[in-house]
Amino acid sequence: MTFSETNYDNKDNENYIEELKRKYKKKPTKTYVIDKKEIPSDKNAYVFRNPYNNNKWYLYYYDRPADKRYRLVITDPQTGRHPPATTKGQDEAWMLGIAKYVELSGKSARGESISSCTFGELCKMFLRKEAARVSDIPHRGITARRYGLIKSQIKWARDFMNNDKIMVHKIRRTKFDSYEIWRREKAQEYGKTKPHPQTIVSELSTISRMFKEVAVRRGFLTLATMPEITWKKPSRRRMTRRDDLTEKEWLEMERCSRLYFVKGRTRILDENYKMEKSKSGTWKTRTTVTRNSTRGKTNLDHRNMFYWAMRIAMDSGMRIGSIKKLKWKHIDKNAALPEDQKKIWCCIDVPAENTKTGIAYRCTAPIVKHLNMIRKFTKYKRPNDLVFTNQYFNEPKAWSTRIWEDYLREVLVESRLANWAEDSQRGKGNGLKIDITSGKNLTFYSFRHTHITMRLKAGTPMAIVAANTNTSMKYIESNYFHYRSDENVDQLTLGREKRVKPTIGGVSWINEVEVEDYG
Repeated sequence: MTFSETNYDNKDNENYIEELKRKYKKKPTKTYVIDKKEIPSDKNAYVFRNPYNNNKWYLYYYDRPADKRYRLVITDPQTGRHPPATTKGQDEAWMLGIAKYVELSGKSARGESISSCTFGELCKMFLRKEAARVSDIPHRGITARRYGLIKSQIKWARDFMNNDKIMVHKIRRTKFDSYEIWRREKAQEYGKTKPHPQTIVSELSTISRMFKEVAVRRGFLTLATMPEITWKKPSRRRMTRRDDLTEKEWLEMERCSRLYFVKGRTRILDENYKMEKSKSGTWKTRTTVTRNSTRGKTNLDHRNMFYWAMRIAMDSGMRIGSIKKLKWKHIDKNAALPEDQKKIWCCIDVPAENTKTGIAYRCTAPIVKHLNMIRKFTKYKRPNDLVFTNQYFNEPKAWSTRIWEDYLREVLVESRLANWAEDSQRGKGNGLKIDITSGKNLTFYSFRHTHITMRLKAGTPMAIVAANTNTSMKYIESNYFHYRSDENVDQLTLGREKRVKPTIGGVSWINEVEVEDYG
């Protein structure tokens, strides 16, 4: 290759490079920063004027820990006006910028976020976070019902604040000191029952968690600047707990359910809530549900299934959450039993529920008859179908919470263990309401409670009861076994029958009213 050829190639390369430079030459950009004046001691902060926004003065600040840049319009906090675009205005903007810079750098040093949010935005962010936790898998989040309760609690908080636009850092630290009084007054104003102390504790706990898990964690506040939310936890003795049924109460519930409830009939009551008898001595009844319509037929099928659900709970001790999730494939034969006993007893692979231990376990119970009776009323009998499904639909759907709760209320009233509340009306407001005559807190969980108590009373070893119901012996001792001394005379007499003799004297003095005055 000759020298002239090499020189020619170099010229072509130079021309090509120049052409590329002209083609990709950076276009001049608008200058948004003029009259720049730096803040002393911080090279990443300065005051400048923006000619493309009415010549307003800005403060530029770089938050190094958060790696965020801020360009904030400078205004006089007292008058709200913008400094003029003059030399004198620059000095005024610079002084205001230094004051703003001190405020921002102080927040950054304390670990607070320079940006903030309103109380309404805080509530929405918290609810989005909680909604993402909803799961059907035990111990993997919260249930949909729990999320509904949290939404209700946050709604009460927003009603109490009555200002969704207030910035969270401007909420007084003592704001929630009056929440309990306000909550009780609002319940009375809305015609609702006075909230239980544990309800208020739960609401305040959720509000406190909202501030800590969102406002503090995202830097809008610190633990030292968030509102003080305190509560006094009610005594365990005052807390409402679920009670068990006495043997007499359970027998009455079972009898009334079998004779009246499942047949769509109810016993007639007089104005004093007393049952009326006919001349033949039988209870007067009237029909409440018939099979004349599809809905009526479904209602009666559901009533029969609910009766056997009570029997299953009483004979197995399963929790209500597990019964709701029970499928036909969870039922298994007990290979250790003879053939005639296999028609009574079966094994159950109890599905895990989202509360308590959240652990699936295996138990045995005499419920084969109960399950066969349910199969007479349900049209969904495939292994993967739920045992308790709504018969009104053409595809298997689980019973709603309303079905479980309303049927239990009807059974309690039919058994004369409760009366209808004055404001109770089906399909109106909160639905059916009852007043339990004994003052107990009876729910479907009470059947499990009663099962454990009766098994212990019958002499079943506590270890077997604990294992078969998936609980601990310590928990049974402290929560389930309610000792009734007047019902355990036979057990207390064992081993000393010959030594226990009746008294020769009278017993008229027992329960005698004291009338003498000894001065």
